[in-house]
Amino acid sequence: MIPAIIVMLMRRYQKNNPQQFVILKTKLFYAAKILFLITAACILVLIVRAQEKNLEYAVKRNGSKIGKMSVKEIKEDNRISLRLQSDIKVSFIFSFSAKGIEEANYDNGMLIYSSVYQKFNGNERVNKQIRYVNDAYVIKSNGKEERLNNVKIYYNLLCIYSHEPLSTAFIFSDRFQQFLSIQKLEEHHYKIKFPDGSANEYWFENGVCKKIGIDHSFYSATMELNQ
Repeated sequence: MIPAIIVMLMRRYQKNNPQQFVILKTKLFYAAKILFLITAACILVLIVRAQEKNLEYAVKRNGSKIGKMSVKEIKEDNRISLRLQSDIKVSFIFSFSAKGIEEANYDNGMLIYSSVYQKFNGNERVNKQIRYVNDAYVIKSNGKEERLNNVKIYYNLLCIYSHEPLSTAFIFSDRFQQFLSIQKLEEHHYKIKFPDGSANEYWFENGVCKKIGIDHSFYSATMELNQ
């Protein structure tokens, strides 16, 4: 009803004011064009944001915050890139600081590159990279290279924060350069034991890890997702 009334008024205005109507029509055309471009830009921003996921965790010990960790996932076509940054400072019997950066790139669901870099008390402790080259993974660690043949990696530790392991029983550790077993404790609750004797527990909600329990040989802590 309303559009019909608008059309009728426009026709009447065109008949009574032909020259002014041409000017008005031109202005309306440009206004509609600008509105279309703004709408398209907003839709594009929403699409881009939907392809990016950011998770921020508070690292706590005995209820006190001792650090933070962030995980970013970006999807672009068939590629996924992941990046983790952590910064932790602990003081109890002795003090130490730990900073880390981890990255992983996937193409069509398969890992093609990953890196782990960690510093403890300002000293480099871990610096490893993995690349998929000529049907094998080339592992570089402390200036040495070795090959991992007849293996394809689809789920490494960086994935666990934004993807609950619902249908996989193993996860690849870039630091230890081996597959580790995922133990399901209950629904949306898992445990992973590491070769150095430490273990992490993971709790999920809506497919995203909301809490991590860290059980190390000389300390324990929790990581809680910021809401």
